[in-house]
Amino acid sequence: MFRKLGSVLLGVTLLFGIAACTESAVEAEAAGTYVAVDINPSVEFVVDEDDFVESYNLLNEDAEIICSETDFIGMNIEDAVELFVELATEAGFIDTEGEDNAVLITVLGDEETDLEEELTSQLRERIRNRVMRFMATNYINGEVLTEDFTQEDLVTQATELGVSPGKLKLALLAQTIDEELLLDDALAMPVKDLLAMVREAHQEVMDELTEEELALRQQQKVALINQFKQRLEDHVAANPDLTEEQIENRIEAIREHVATETRTTWEERIEDWKERVETRNENNNNESPGN
Repeated sequence: MFRKLGSVLLGVTLLFGIAACTESAVEAEAAGTYVAVDINPSVEFVVDEDDFVESYNLLNEDAEIICSETDFIGMNIEDAVELFVELATEAGFIDTEGEDNAVLITVLGDEETDLEEELTSQLRERIRNRVMRFMATNYINGEVLTEDFTQEDLVTQATELGVSPGKLKLALLAQTIDEELLLDDALAMPVKDLLAMVREAHQEVMDELTEEELALRQQQKVALINQFKQRLEDHVAANPDLTEEQIENRIEAIREHVATETRTTWEERIEDWKERVETRNENNNNESPGN
């Protein structure tokens, strides 16, 4: 794989998430965290208290293809996210020459106390910062969005229910796994139990993937990589390694630009991103064999 410049490109013009990463880290870690990355290939992870991947689920066929030879179990979540973006780039889902790429990052954890909320926020910032550095280093254009920025309806509902937005979203996620689970019952469950439901669902999905299906996904991955290999190689050759100072300058320039953006603009960007993902998924479904 193309490892030049640290680890492949995420072709996404990154206006990078709405805040600079805070450096004042609290030493303790969250007891468990849900992390999702959506490009079009989409993946979700359950992460332990040390930020290592305990389980994951490839949410669509594109993700199954690009990750057909990859096992994220035991990886640090920041490494896992960067690898997923790298694989998506190699397969052409991130356009190194494009200007309208987007990556959406969701991080949900136990936010019942101020400390737990701070830990979840710090992990979100570290993941976003890793993607920001990756993009800056590799001269890739796009946006990195975090779903926590425009969740006004979710925040309002969570406030009315007396829970954190993260807890509410995990409860809603649990309902997609167990359709008979009532929201009140899900909200009464500890976060660790909600995450356990997600882990179990991940395992069930992975167990259903046959050797024949895996072999087919691997073939499809090779075909995609070969299709976009020259474009990626040309992009890497045209953008030599940057110095640390140049990388920091690029990241700072992006942060300054983001600071000038209005909340309304970001809401519009996220809505546009969601519409594009939905359209692309619909097109993929229509092109699938048998449709």
